[in-house]
Amino acid sequence: MSRQHRSFRFSEATLSRLDARAHEVRETRTGLAERYVEEGLRMDEHPGIGFADGPAGRRAVVLGTGLDVWEVVATLRDSRGSVVAVAKYFDRPVAAVRASLRYYAAFPQEIDEDIARRQAISEREEVIARRARAIEP
Repeated sequence: MSRQHRSFRFSEATLSRLDARAHEVRETRTGLAERYVEEGLRMDEHPGIGFADGPAGRRAVVLGTGLDVWEVVATLRDSRGSVVAVAKYFDRPVAAVRASLRYYAAFPQEIDEDIARRQAISEREEVIARRARAIEP
């Protein structure tokens, strides 16, 4: 991805907060500002979707549900694409499932990578648990 220089003017208070937050999360001011702009654009384009930090990194979430977009998409795949069935399974509005599906349609590689990463973690943890049980007296 090529980068282009642009000049923006921000208030001192905003820059101060940006610097403080960048220091907290060990990110450059530019990197953090770019992330905020990108995520803000995505949130504008995909109502109901937000972003959150977690042990596996930053990820797209369905606002107000406690669900990650990857969870909804993986469940959609497992239920043969039934939006209504997935909404019922999670006890969430159909609109929340549709928001996830719409986000996935725009960013499939990101969500597919999230699903693959979670699957790999799950498989690794299963192997560790099995080994631990085999060692127990």
